[in-house]
Amino acid sequence: MKKKADVYLESSVVSMYYQEDVPPLMEVTREFWHTVLPKVNPFVSDLTIIEISATKDPELRTKLVDLISEFEVLPLTNEAKELAKTYLRYKHIPEPDALHIAIASIEGMDLLVTWNLRHLVKPGTQSIVRKVNMDLGLPIPQIVTPEDFFEEE
Repeated sequence: MKKKADVYLESSVVSMYYQEDVPPLMEVTREFWHTVLPKVNPFVSDLTIIEISATKDPELRTKLVDLISEFEVLPLTNEAKELAKTYLRYKHIPEPDALHIAIASIEGMDLLVTWNLRHLVKPGTQSIVRKVNMDLGLPIPQIVTPEDFFEEE
């Protein structure tokens, strides 16, 4: 029997669920939430929760926290912080993004799902992660968008 994929949700995906000013991405995110997430093991991290908790609108903040309340939470460990520092040496990845990748890597996630096209999905970031993680013998999470789950249909 095939195991369910372990899928780490970076905060941009969670936030996009209620991002009414970007209707196409919000719709894809909601479709992903309702059709893909039930078929995988969804995870968030302490960092995801910290970022979502910084949402200024209290009503929206509550909705976002409720949206992920059933997901397993991965810790932001010292090991993840050290790995993030390694990624940061390449100067292509901002620190919060490096931390998300590090958490997903340390915890052995199959996929890291994000809407952060500028820093996370780009090929340069993925090659840095591949190189560093291979050198350290760590799993290499595939970095994708919610949209990637629907392209093959």
